[in-house]
Amino acid sequence: MPWPWPIVLDDEVVACAECGTYRDWLIISTRGQVWLRCRAGHQQLETRLGTAWFNRHSGPSDATHATFEDCLRHLGH
Repeated sequence: MPWPWPIVLDDEVVACAECGTYRDWLIISTRGQVWLRCRAGHQQLETRLGTAWFNRHSGPSDATHATFEDCLRHLGH
């Protein structure tokens, strides 16, 4: 799901480990894990977020994708 806002966990703004950006994320839930992807294409596992958090915030799914790349294309990345 697209997430244009900063993510704050444990009173800390989450930033991309590679480029430092802190907003405009794609949040991806797959295989029980939640991944963050910045606009530059860097990905990082976010262990402080779980599938339950993702499901509460994402709303109904509009598609299921066979591959990660299909998901990214669907979301315009």
